[in-house]
Amino acid sequence: MVRKISKTAEIDARLKKEDKTRVLNSESDFEKMNQVNKYMEEVRKDYQLKESRSLITASQVILNA
Repeated sequence: MVRKISKTAEIDARLKKEDKTRVLNSESDFEKMNQVNKYMEEVRKDYQLKESRSLITASQVILNA
């Protein structure tokens, strides 16, 4: 017999039992989510800039044997 094992369901049930879950639908929750999204957008832009600069620098390196 096949038994499906789900760690997510197990963790979710344990947290609900311990009353450590809540629904994030208040105005302050949405504001916090928006702040995190804006921060992550800045981080992505910074990473893309650094990556492109790194590629440019790498393309300019002359390798000598």
